[in-house]
Amino acid sequence: MVKKILSLFLLFSLLHLVSLPVLSENDENTNSVVNAVFSTELNVNKATKGQIVQFKTTEGCKINGIFIPEGTIFSGKIKALKKGRWAYRRAKVRIVLDEMILPSGEKYTVKGTTKRRVLKGSAVGNVAKGIITLPAALVVGTAGAVVIIVETISIAGLIIVGPTSYVVGRAMGELTHGINYKKDEGDKIKLRIKKLPRITSENNDNLNSPAL
Repeated sequence: MVKKILSLFLLFSLLHLVSLPVLSENDENTNSVVNAVFSTELNVNKATKGQIVQFKTTEGCKINGIFIPEGTIFSGKIKALKKGRWAYRRAKVRIVLDEMILPSGEKYTVKGTTKRRVLKGSAVGNVAKGIITLPAALVVGTAGAVVIIVETISIAGLIIVGPTSYVVGRAMGELTHGINYKKDEGDKIKLRIKKLPRITSENNDNLNSPAL
């Protein structure tokens, strides 16, 4: 019984460890991709759905004939997220952009997201952590299973099976916890702008610019 449990756990862990999911994306118009940096910190393991995240453009660019000045703020919200979990499941987050704030302070409604629709913790870091911690996790799991089996033999042992299971589970969770997704202010990112409002030079002089 113990061997079957360990075999299933090892198979499950390896599948999560080596699999690198491919994110399907539609063909992108390169003119819709904007170079930016985080202007707010993001820690997915501490984040909440609906949390506001902001980015600042690092260079001027044109999107569908509209000039976006350097220093423009794109503001968005966390649409969905999953925190890092046991069995090497990485943290991931989806951010949807809904507002553009020009350096002049004028605000406009936009539609967009990050270039990668779903942002995830480092796959390389996750694999490295698995290589380092999986042997220890297997030892803890094996030892814990043996202790629990021994405890269930006696009436006195049954009393502490619950606490023992909790401790073993907690240790396994810590050892096989997936990599977090965390970004600091100033970290680079690419934004994908899907829809901009119709803005003319009469609305804002900052949109007048020489052809790029």
